[in-house]
Amino acid sequence: MRHQLEKRPAYYFTTRELVIIALISALGGVLSTYVGYLGNLVNKLFGVPFGAGQFMAGLHVFWFILVRGLIRKNGAGTAAGLLKGVVEMLAGSVHGVVIVIVSLVQGLAVDVVMALLRRGNTCTFAVAGGLSSATNVFVFQVFYLGQVPLEYILLIALLALVSGIVFGGYFGAGVVDLVTRQGIINVAAENDKNRSGADPPAVRLRVAASIVFALALAGGAVYYYVAVHQPFWSGPVCRVEGKVDQPYDYRWTDFADMEVTVNAELKGQVTYQPAKDYTGVPLKDILASAKPRREDAAQVKVIASDGYEVVFDLNDVMVDDALILVPEGESYRVVGANYEGGYWVRKVSRLVVE
Repeated sequence: MRHQLEKRPAYYFTTRELVIIALISALGGVLSTYVGYLGNLVNKLFGVPFGAGQFMAGLHVFWFILVRGLIRKNGAGTAAGLLKGVVEMLAGSVHGVVIVIVSLVQGLAVDVVMALLRRGNTCTFAVAGGLSSATNVFVFQVFYLGQVPLEYILLIALLALVSGIVFGGYFGAGVVDLVTRQGIINVAAENDKNRSGADPPAVRLRVAASIVFALALAGGAVYYYVAVHQPFWSGPVCRVEGKVDQPYDYRWTDFADMEVTVNAELKGQVTYQPAKDYTGVPLKDILASAKPRREDAAQVKVIASDGYEVVFDLNDVMVDDALILVPEGESYRVVGANYEGGYWVRKVSRLVVE
């Protein structure tokens, strides 16, 4: 019969699945700067000398675990990785197109592990989250880390691995259980027909822990985006304030005649970039326009829009011609020929004289 011959084309992902991938990936890309902020908080609270951001790296791959747990099809994690990377790049990531590659590799790693282990349980999610999270270290190493000793790379990768197991795998498994068992999203229901009766204590504990953690993250995200974050579309502006007579908003276009070029080599504990020329405005000239109260101030705090901050001695800054603020995309970056890489702050949003 004709109705038996006429069949609708079978697409790999349904429209509903594509919508879920798109929404979750976009949310992950938008919240990526918040994850960086959490990593900086760890550094500030515990004084971690390097790799602090890797403590929270698992939250970057949580989205791929969530997608792959809800859509039990190979390629779902990879698609989510590509979309999240693109959103993160368009949202103003300082890594540019590199972040797309990092995110794509992470999503692919989740797909590969899930395909090989073929189980949608917590252990599989933990392995997928851990390995996926660790890949970012090696991808970034190709583009940025250069001459960093292997032991540093492996140690940072270990931090990312543990973070991925906890925040990506365990947390992700809890959220998948929550949304599927409560009927919030039924995409994976056909994969869970063997589940019946009351949830065992381990599942209830995982779901409860995930709810508490999700609420804490949501509360922190509200605070971050209201009180800390500076969106890239606001333009490259840096607030100069603190113990100064004339606080103001710095824009490099107002100081174009003061620009200098400095040849500097970035030598950080985990990042290396060979010497090259940077053009920007000396911090001493930027601060001089605000008229710092030298008799009452001793230091300058440089604060980034993601919460990262470093402190310079004010007297040293006011005599350093090689410490400059460089426009970088839609933000600013500190370049210091006489300072190690940890002082080369990206996304600078405030200079506070204290």
